Amino acid sequence: MKRELIPIRLSHLLGQSGVGAIVRGPDELVVIHDIREWTDRDGEPGGRVIYYVDRARAALKIEQNLREPPIARDLKGGAVDGVCVPVSRFPRWARCPTPKCGRLHRNPWLKNQPNCDECKGGSRLEQVTWVLVHPAGFLADVPWYDLAHAEPKNPAQKDCRDRDKLSLLEEGVRRRLFCITCKATAEFKGDDRRAFGSERQQPWTRAEHADGSDKRVGFVAAVNDARVYSPVKATALVIPPESRLRQGTAVDRLYRTSEDRRKIDSARAPLARKGAIREIASRYRCSPSDVEEALKEIAAGYPLYGKSFTAGRLLEDEYDAFLEARVDQHPDEDLVTYDQSGPWAALATMPEATKATRAVVSGVDRLVRIDRLKAVEVFKGFRRCEGLADGPSDPPDSSSPIAPPAPLIPPDIIGQSDWFPAIELYGEGIFLTLDAQRLDQWETNPAVVSRLEPLAARFARTGRESPVPLTARFMLLHTLSHLLMRQIESEAGYPASSLKERVYAAKTEGPDAMSGLLIYVAVPDMAGSLGGLAELADPRRFLGLLTRAVEHAHWCSFDPVCREHEGQGPALLNRAACHACALVPDTACEHGNTLLDRGFVQGDDAGLPAYFGLA
Repeated sequence: MKRELIPIRLSHLLGQSGVGAIVRGPDELVVIHDIREWTDRDGEPGGRVIYYVDRARAALKIEQNLREPPIARDLKGGAVDGVCVPVSRFPRWARCPTPKCGRLHRNPWLKNQPNCDECKGGSRLEQVTWVLVHPAGFLADVPWYDLAHAEPKNPAQKDCRDRDKLSLLEEGVRRRLFCITCKATAEFKGDDRRAFGSERQQPWTRAEHADGSDKRVGFVAAVNDARVYSPVKATALVIPPESRLRQGTAVDRLYRTSEDRRKIDSARAPLARKGAIREIASRYRCSPSDVEEALKEIAAGYPLYGKSFTAGRLLEDEYDAFLEARVDQHPDEDLVTYDQSGPWAALATMPEATKATRAVVSGVDRLVRIDRLKAVEVFKGFRRCEGLADGPSDPPDSSSPIAPPAPLIPPDIIGQSDWFPAIELYGEGIFLTLDAQRLDQWETNPAVVSRLEPLAARFARTGRESPVPLTARFMLLHTLSHLLMRQIESEAGYPASSLKERVYAAKTEGPDAMSGLLIYVAVPDMAGSLGGLAELADPRRFLGLLTRAVEHAHWCSFDPVCREHEGQGPALLNRAACHACALVPDTACEHGNTLLDRGFVQGDDAGLPAYFGLA
């Protein structure tokens, strides 16, 4: 068979085109193999190790190392340089598009058969676009034979064993499966429920016998059905001390290059050791004393020097890092922040400041411009049949339980790999916190508490995990984040799909109380972006941006329907929030465009207070 390189962005390979996903190539559909096969000729992982992310791994509760996916490039003459991520053609069936033929062919590519040989037209075969998915994460071809013979009408149809002579006929808007041998027929709806059988598999793996613990049946779905594949990613920002490590120094290069350290360690004779150090220093373009000092640093515990991190403490550490003053920071560090809180607060005392201006300024406690940041995005696995429902959506006041989430399938399928795929993202952003005293007053208001209660009960029934508790302050910050992203898109020219958010909203006593949000842009390139987003953190510019974002919370083209909605969106987890007012592209929202309500920002005439309306 012909082999060719299909280019995929690294960010897509950790998302919608990750392990187990069905991807459209130039001429066919393919499925991405698991990371056990992302190896070079020696069987070693093809991607480079990502260093200085120990805190990120601890915060995300990941014990595995992080590696970039392997990168290959197409050379002249069809040659490929580098390690490729392997794929397989899937689905394995093709169909004749001629209406009166519709013949199904299994793996015609193995026989180099591009056209149908069963009809006069000899039409070019088209790959079918349906698959069989199982809630436990399995994927297979549609059992066309079983569907066609599901209800045999005579002994010949019941005993038919000819599995390859089938046609899928289109009759107007209806589809019909037909066995050419025994004349068995059945309607094909494209969403048929079907027992997956006793074998569990992925298209590129050998079938494994099921233990029978999962009794749920599979279902037939189109390859572009969102339930076929749901990637699970996690993102952590790189913060001090790891963000302050100077990359490119002798200790950095020696720490990253274990072969050089082994070369020095294996040279037992003093003269051989000095020779090895001189050779390494020459390659590093530094002095031998620099290499000697680097060895001492590594022996002392570089880069963390014995510092340990608390597992799961992700948002709290990031929140503290944004508020920390670092007067000796260098512009090439992985986190560069500048506190704008003083000039921001001064805007409320200016002679031309209006009552509305003072209300907005006093509602924000800290404003921080982030000129440079680094994020690590990790692919933790995927789910299938996410959100699969057996019936209509529950009404907003329903108390019926929602099906548990589908199991997470790890990147290597079997959960034994010592690494996860990950990428490094570089960018900039804006960070702000709300005034603690005003926020405490607002979120304890009985009207605010009452508005949150039904949504919180609905969220609890979904069984979804959230990095922060669902509180009124979270709803306020999350909705405000979306309004700001939409306003940035309108005024600054940033497409909302390029923006990302992070909500810090845990209400606890003491130093861990959080009430902030981060809007940032990050791309897999050392250059990051051009500084346009960070410039919006200039106090005067941000005042106009925030004021107009809050004003836009007061109207929606679908009002009053949107404003008065009791529940909309996935699992009815939004109230006054729709595509016309508060939703952003799914890639920009870390909570799946749910848990939004303009009511917490705008207030209403029935006693619900607006946060920025409190003087």
